[in-house]
Formats: sequence, structure tokens, C-alpha cells
Amino acid sequence: MSITRSLIKAKLTDNAELGKGYYVSWFHAPEITKNIHPGQFVMMESGQYLLRPFSVYETKGENAGFLYRVIGGGTSFLSKLKIGNEVLIHGPLGKGFTFPENKNKPILIVAGGIGIATFPLVARVASENKYKIKTLFGARSKNDLICTEELKKYGEVESITDDGSSGRKGLVTELLTTELNKNKDQEIFVCGPMPMLKSVIKVCNEFGVIAQVSFEEYMACGYGVCMSCVIKANGKYLRTCVDGPVMRSDIVAV
Repeated sequence: MSITRSLIKAKLTDNAELGKGYYVSWFHAPEITKNIHPGQFVMMESGQYLLRPFSVYETKGENAGFLYRVIGGGTSFLSKLKIGNEVLIHGPLGKGFTFPENKNKPILIVAGGIGIATFPLVARVASENKYKIKTLFGARSKNDLICTEELKKYGEVESITDDGSSGRKGLVTELLTTELNKNKDQEIFVCGPMPMLKSVIKVCNEFGVIAQVSFEEYMACGYGVCMSCVIKANGKYLRTCVDGPVMRSDIVAV
């Protein structure tokens, strides 16, 4: 897949709070929406010296949405933008998810925490292409189970929380183990914090299956120059921004 990327000024069209501390910021960005492949990301101006990476949550016409949790200066800056404010956006960047050639092969989404942000676009495109989809979503509490109603439009959603405030109490790897015991022949798409990714990869290795894993790493450039986002794979270091963010679980050393 060829990568088309632009550096644009994008105007904010909506800023919606999904839950306590969670926002979706929508920008008019036709250069992004017409070229985005599910699982890719952009680098976005966020009131700091360097642009920051954000996955594309969803697209609506010429508007691209970005889901995030306010945890620092950059995300706080975005959450306070007003309609009509402009930011620089560079993208789309990186390699996204690869849909299976066999459309009878179901897609199993495994998300942890804010890693869910990349999957509404993935699920919609998969559904439009007639794939069967199921989502396993692990979060700290019921307050962190965001955009589940959006994902239910495209398939079953099963959730689990660390504190048991919604769904079962436990970890998303427990749901994954149950699912793989029923059917190992699924295309597995994963995104979440690194400890969760390590656990998911371990489960996949135990079952002898390969997942497509989207890694969330800090990066300064987004196109392979700064080398700040490298992870070890196949005895060498790969750049998350250009060799990923989506990589096969069987090549990554975590």
C-alpha cells in the first residue's frame, strides 16, 4: 500500500466530550479522510514544540475525528480548542491493519484502554466489506468503557474491567483466551498499552496464532528520522512510525 501524506492546516468543526476526561475532536481534513487506511495515524499540533501522534478514530465526509484522554498539556490543549481554531496535521502516516483476503474469516478486535481509539474506523470499514466482527474491550472501570455503542453497530462487543464495575472483573486476555479456545481461525487486531500488548502476544503465542498489533509509542517526527519510537523485532530495531504502527505479533520481541 502506498502512503500518501500531507501537512495541512485543519479547522476544528466539533469538540465533544464522550465521558469524563475523554474527547473526540473533529477537524475538516479532506486530505486525511480521502487517503486514510484503518490503523494509520497522524502527527498533530498540540500546543507544544513537537507534533504528537494520534490515531484516526473515525471519518465523516471530509471530517476526521480523533479520540483521546486528557492526560497532559497536549491533550488538554486540544480539548480546549474552539470551533474554527486551526491546527497543523501531518498524515496519514504508517502502516495500518491488513484485512484478510478470505472475507469468511472473522475479525477479532482486542482493545485495552485508550487503544480503543483506532477501532471505530477499523470496524466500520470491515463491516462495509462484509466481515464478521467481534470486539473484546478491557478497561480500568465502567467510566473508561468509551465508544462501545459505536462499535456495537458493527458486531458483538464484550467488555471486562479491572474493578468489575462493568462486565466481568479481570483482564482482556481472559476474554481472548476464551475466544481462542472456541475458534483460533480469526484475524486478530490489537491495540492498547504495552503491558496489555505483551500479555496478548503471550496468549497468541501459546495458541500458535499471529495477531496484528498496533503499537503506541512516543515519537517526534512520524516518518522515521528521529528514531525515538523503535521497538525490537527479529533481532533488529523497527521504527513504529514507518514499519508500523501495526506489526505482526510473531516478529516483535516484547
